[in-house]
Amino acid sequence: MNKSYLAIVALLAAAAAIYNLQPAETQNGSTMQYLNFLRKFGKQVPVGQELAYRSAVFAENLARIEKHNADDSQTYTMGVNQFADLTQEEFVANYLGELGTFHGI
Repeated sequence: MNKSYLAIVALLAAAAAIYNLQPAETQNGSTMQYLNFLRKFGKQVPVGQELAYRSAVFAENLARIEKHNADDSQTYTMGVNQFADLTQEEFVANYLGELGTFHGI
């Protein structure tokens, strides 16, 4: 395992402990998935509280994706994309603007 990944995982756990946030690694073991997500989409690794927050948002979104995909009644499949570390509100504000408000998102 790459030393930089281990350092980031340690930093993630420490930041989560300091800011009393649940680290992604306790949510479906998604820490490595989060780090792979950052690398795949060329995102910079956030630091401090932002690292713990983004990893928690990613873990929540990942859990929602997995739950959705496990539901046989769903007619489509969800997946991780470059927006997986954003909340719905952040996505709407940053990428849909007034269009999101117009459509009630």
